Amino acid sequence: MIKEFIKNNNITFNEGERNSSVVVCIGYAQHLGLNEAQLKKELAKEIKEDKFIKEEISRLFDYCKSNNYAKYWKTKSAKSEYKF
Repeated sequence: MIKEFIKNNNITFNEGERNSSVVVCIGYAQHLGLNEAQLKKELAKEIKEDKFIKEEISRLFDYCKSNNYAKYWKTKSAKSEYKF
């Protein structure tokens, strides 16, 4: 699910983009109903290559949830900006 989303939207975890990429993935994962552990499992390969990704997921997952980032994925804007 997340891997296909990342591929289809050319999302990268390069330095300077990692934070925003992680936030996008968290919001989309929450939209799909995934929890933090499931997202980390989906991104296991990326996390193995870069621990920052795991740290950012841990740091931001609850923040994104409490601010309802999942809601964005129901908007026309999300549907026009991303492939999902």
